This record gives sequence, C-alpha cells and structure tokens, in this order.
Amino acid sequence: MSDWRRPWLQAAERVQDMYGQHRGTPVESLQTPALIVDLPVMRRNISAMMAALDGQVARLRPHTKVQKSPDIALLQVEAGAIGVTVATIWEAAAMAAAGVGSILVTNEVVGADKIRAAAALAGHTDLVIAVDNPGNIADLSAAMTAAGTQAGILVDLDVGMARCGARSPEQALELGRLVHAAAGLELRGVQAYEGHCMLEPDAGTRLRLATEAMDYASSVKDLLRADGLPAEVLSGGGTGTYNITGRNPAVTELQAGSYVFMDAFHGNLVPGFEVSLTVLTSVLARHGDTVIFDAGRKSIGIDFVSPPLQGYEYEARYFAEEHALFDTDPGFRAELGDKMRLVCGYAPSTVNLHDVIFAVEGDEVVDVWPVFPRGPGHSGFRWSFDTA
Repeated sequence: MSDWRRPWLQAAERVQDMYGQHRGTPVESLQTPALIVDLPVMRRNISAMMAALDGQVARLRPHTKVQKSPDIALLQVEAGAIGVTVATIWEAAAMAAAGVGSILVTNEVVGADKIRAAAALAGHTDLVIAVDNPGNIADLSAAMTAAGTQAGILVDLDVGMARCGARSPEQALELGRLVHAAAGLELRGVQAYEGHCMLEPDAGTRLRLATEAMDYASSVKDLLRADGLPAEVLSGGGTGTYNITGRNPAVTELQAGSYVFMDAFHGNLVPGFEVSLTVLTSVLARHGDTVIFDAGRKSIGIDFVSPPLQGYEYEARYFAEEHALFDTDPGFRAELGDKMRLVCGYAPSTVNLHDVIFAVEGDEVVDVWPVFPRGPGHSGFRWSFDTA
C-alpha cells in the first residue's frame, strides 16, 4: 500500500470506529437526524441508468458530488460506469484513494496548493481537468512537468449557464491549441454542462434547450477536430437531461449523478428512478395538528423544493435550523419520539451535512459509508502528496 493513501485509510478507520457499531441494528435504533439510503432501491437506480444508456454512444461518468461517498462510486463503476466526475480536487483525491481509476474534475483547478495536489494525483489515477483560461493551462503544465506526471484536459465550454467555460468557438479553439502544445497535458475534448436546462420544469422546453446546447457543443468539438486537435470526448449532462443528452450521438460521457438517490426536485423532472435517500427524523413536539421534527436545515437540503414527509401529502410550513414544522390533521398519528423519514428537497446539499450514510435493507442497517470528500482537512484528512 503506497503512502499517499494512508491519510484516507486512517480517516476511514476512525469513522468506522465511531459509527460501525450500528451495523446489524434496526434502523429505528439510530439517533436522529440520520442520513439513510435504501440499498436495494439505490441498486435499482444504478441499474436503471445503465439500462437507459444501453445502445447509446454516451458512457456513464456519474457526478459524485451528489453522494460524496467513495463506496457508492465503486458500486457505480462495478455496474459499468467508466469512472466518476467530481467537483473538487479533494473529491478527486478521496475517490482515487478508494480505488477509482478514472476521474474528471468538472471544475477549473486554480490555486498553487490545488494544482500541486492535482499534479501529484495524476501519478496515481487517470485524472482529467476542465480549463477555460490560458494562465491556468500554463500553471497546470508547469506543475505536471515538475512532478513528471500528465493530466487529461477538457476545454470547458459555456453553453448557457454563463458560469465557467469558453464564451465562443474561437476562444475554445485557442484554448485547445494551447493545451495541445503544453507539456504534461493531453487534450481529450470538450466539456459542456447544460445546467441551465436542469431547472426547466416544462419537458418540451427542457428538450429544446438541452438539444440546442449539445448541438452547439458538438459543433465546437468538430471545430477542434477540423483544426487537427485530438478532441474525442464531449462530456456533459445531468440527471435532469439524462434522457436527452444521454441519447445525443455526439455526446461520449454523461455526468448524471443525482439518479442514485433522487430527491423531491429531480423527482419532479424525470421519470424512471425511485427515492433511495431519506433523512430519518423524530417527532420533537406536537401542538394540536402541528408536528415538529428534529431535522432542520442543518440536516437536510431544502434547495429548490421543500422536503416532504415520505408517505404523506402534508407540506412543511417551514424549516428552521433544527426543526421541521408540518401542519397535519387530527387523523395523523404521531407521538413524541416516533420516527419518520423526510425526502430531501435536494440531495447534493443534504449529504455534505452528515458524517456517514447508513445503508439499510428492510429494517436493518447493513453498512456505514463515510462521507469524506468535503475538503482537505475533514475527518483528519491531511492530503499531503510530498511522498507521492
């Protein structure tokens, strides 16, 4: 075992020492709030996504910012994913340490410490990074050259979000040329995330917008190839457009990630997947028909959609930091300490609020998965690549 993995392994052991005793215990015995995933349901979601891409050009490279769990990432790779997508270099480090062999950092990697970590990490995994700036390309090239490593590069293309990414085909072409000429960097193609389409509730409008975005991205990839540049990859998409972008013959990688868990937001957008991730919560108080649970905004993501109470049609009055208030009716049976489950409004902003995910089958906790890739110092992580 190489030294560079030791911090991750030691941190994993510490978390298991803290939470591992819950394996084999009833779900109802967990202290609340607790993040739980129904393992059989999650496996069905993984299989459903693989089936949806069967026969398509696009291969699945799931975005693991959603679960921040190397354990789940390995299940996805085992099911046929070509690797994973991450948002930060620290997520990439955790995934690589767990044994994931191909990792795309979908954001730009900027800053001396992060670039140094990327250069070292590229010696241990197939690392791919998105770029949209000539200076960043030069910095990455210098770091890779100094470390004697090489990273794959995708030219990041803005297709509608007005966030990161080249703002024109000409700018993308110039970036591609710079990458191709830079030591320590290997141009792979184009990244084009049509995130502005994910929030569109109308299916017809979402289809039109996503199709336009990826047709534009395809034309830019063709422009790079016509210039003699090695641009084989077009990477993009998400759970909200998996059935659009994933079927586009120009797209080679689909970055969908939330499908493993689903949540109230994505459940309103796309069919074919089940809710596997919930927050176990206890009744903290009851005043008339108002029931207060112990899972507030510090335990569950409320982005885009208010988290519903699983199995009921009640709408939350509001979420405070440590409280969820639901107005029910006289027929709702709930006593102090009774446990129920909340469906996440938005799963990606829920997981990072917890230390572990409890994997359950039926009424039993069968595994405990650490939520690790939350930064260089979380849970004792000291990502030092000095010995890499």
